[in-house]
Amino acid sequence: MITFDKLKISSRIEYVTNINLNEFEKDKKGNLMYKQKVPYLLTIKINYTMPEVFIEFTGKVLGKQYPQLISLDTIRQCFENINALGICTLDIDNLINDSVVCSCDVTTDVECDDIKGMCSYIRNNISSYRLYTPRQHRNGNFTVAKNVTDKTAMKKLTIYDKEAEMNLAKHRSFKNMYGIDGNDFKGKCRFELSLDNLVQIRDSLQISDTNLMSVLQSSANPISVFMDKVLAKDCTIVTTSIKDYMIKLVLEDCHYDIEEVEAKMRCLYSRGNNMSKILAPYRKALNENDSATNENNMRNKIMGMLVSI
Repeated sequence: MITFDKLKISSRIEYVTNINLNEFEKDKKGNLMYKQKVPYLLTIKINYTMPEVFIEFTGKVLGKQYPQLISLDTIRQCFENINALGICTLDIDNLINDSVVCSCDVTTDVECDDIKGMCSYIRNNISSYRLYTPRQHRNGNFTVAKNVTDKTAMKKLTIYDKEAEMNLAKHRSFKNMYGIDGNDFKGKCRFELSLDNLVQIRDSLQISDTNLMSVLQSSANPISVFMDKVLAKDCTIVTTSIKDYMIKLVLEDCHYDIEEVEAKMRCLYSRGNNMSKILAPYRKALNENDSATNENNMRNKIMGMLVSI
């Protein structure tokens, strides 16, 4: 079952009633906005001009059920918990059956005992650095973004240690409020694929429309599909000792950074050469020298994590 850690939906304003005006901000046009960041993100924007209501929330709205994430099974609980805040009343049945998803974060948590090593492998084994940009962030997150100028085709996958993230001080009040146990995310690696427009959602989830029920009932596995395109295919390279030495010199010159190697090779080879094949021995050498990823089936292990969800 597909799961999400964030949803933004739009629907009819008549599905929001009993509005507590003391909790909402009003703009010059009379539109209303409610926004909170603690203990979880929740935004309700009532636009009387359009007219339309936008509701954005994260999986933490589920409270104690947060590890289950947002899904077909938990969507009603999400809306019930929002109603329990007393800021307004959501018509849950109509919202479920008559809403459109504007953006979402497709999310899954998998077991992984070496997240750092896995991310290192991914960074050194990108299928094309022209198409995808890997980046290790200071906060520990690792991202792979698709390099496109058309925003409708832009995608970004974020990978991080969910246990470590939940242990940050900013989440302490949420855990205390809902009794979230530290073991709920122990050994969990989170994959989040951000889909920020209707075209992305339809294409990635393989659905004809972005109605909330269509999104929640999607049988697609967009994270697995994206990762399969991102990762270079594993291959066995037979080299002589002279070739091994030359590869080592190139890697040293490029600071053991596969992106630098690709940039240098593109300057030395004419256009039209198979760059993936050219880079294969350098990737192989990097993987063999990395004790955390010294397994020929690392690609298969990663794909296995994602396909089995």
